[in-house]
Amino acid sequence: MAFNFDSCPERSGTDSTKWHKYADRDIIPCWIADMDFMSPPAVVAAVQARAAHGVYGYPAQRDTVFASIVNHLRRRHGWEIRPEWITFMCSLVPGIHASIRAATQPGESVVTTAPVYPPFLTAPVFSERNSLKLEMVFVDGRWTFDWAKLEEACAQPHAKILLLCNPYNPLARVFDRAELDRLAALVRKHDLLVCSDEIHCDLILDPAAQHTIFAAMSEDLAARTVTLMAASKTFNIAGLTCGFAIIPDANLRTRFRRILQGLSLDQNVFGLIATQAAFDHGEPWRLECVEYLRGNLDLIEQELKAMPGVVLRQRPQSSFLAWFDVTALGFADPHAEFEKGGIGFSNGADFGGPGHVRLNFGCPRERLREILRRMKAVVARAPGRP
Repeated sequence: MAFNFDSCPERSGTDSTKWHKYADRDIIPCWIADMDFMSPPAVVAAVQARAAHGVYGYPAQRDTVFASIVNHLRRRHGWEIRPEWITFMCSLVPGIHASIRAATQPGESVVTTAPVYPPFLTAPVFSERNSLKLEMVFVDGRWTFDWAKLEEACAQPHAKILLLCNPYNPLARVFDRAELDRLAALVRKHDLLVCSDEIHCDLILDPAAQHTIFAAMSEDLAARTVTLMAASKTFNIAGLTCGFAIIPDANLRTRFRRILQGLSLDQNVFGLIATQAAFDHGEPWRLECVEYLRGNLDLIEQELKAMPGVVLRQRPQSSFLAWFDVTALGFADPHAEFEKGGIGFSNGADFGGPGHVRLNFGCPRERLREILRRMKAVVARAPGRP
């Protein structure tokens, strides 16, 4: 490999949210979704060059960064968009809130699923909207929608918007075209808007999976969809706070931007520079990162064979997140028990999935080996262990 993913900078004692949580404790953090790898050299160089300028005033959104996004989506996903469709944000979370408020009035409903990225569960509540939440189901070896319950939720007269996570966090599903076509038929039938979070779309681990951008499937779907994206997960630049929404419909875009003014800060000057460098020059790094993550995933599957009671129902198809069902271990609070064993997972309860934990395996392989070793020790003392 041209890039060394086995050697990473020390993050403890820095301003890392991920590592600060367990400062001065023998707990390996593998929770929040940023990787421990150094960002692509081109990104580092671009940020360093901008920092050397020495003046850090309010940033302008230059034509070049819009062109980078347009070219990236054309090259990677075959989606032709226009620069004016793009709206920058400090992160994707304000985009979820703005989409809900642009599509609904207080008291109306948002269709969402669980387990899911926590803002999908909290944003409707914070916006004084009702949440029509349905559980994802495991059918024929894969996670998918409960289509009957989804139809029932979408048919509610007060339902106005569907929140879609594709690829799906935390289940790491990449929905196939047939599933997305079926979803498209539902939103057309019941005239729903869609907020589609596609931030993990450039880290596809399953060679047989093909990510399809929901809005790119047809012009009529594009007209009812807010697509949320960023370079942050793929190129490990989340701390530079730069995300964007793509909204082809002018009226929806105007409503979204008006609402967003009260929800999102301006972009970080370094975030814009890093996003452009990542999309323009980060492809060789991205390809090697995907291969490394596949190797980490192979290790996880191998080691899980010695951990009865820890269930990974489907091999993750995307990103660097694995969703473990640990209910069979018999712990009243599995997240706390794993912390006692020196592992800082994400708590499944935060995603609407109690009895589960989420592992971030975007780390050097030796660190992952130690996490898995500690997991085995926790499993060995579990009251429900077979």
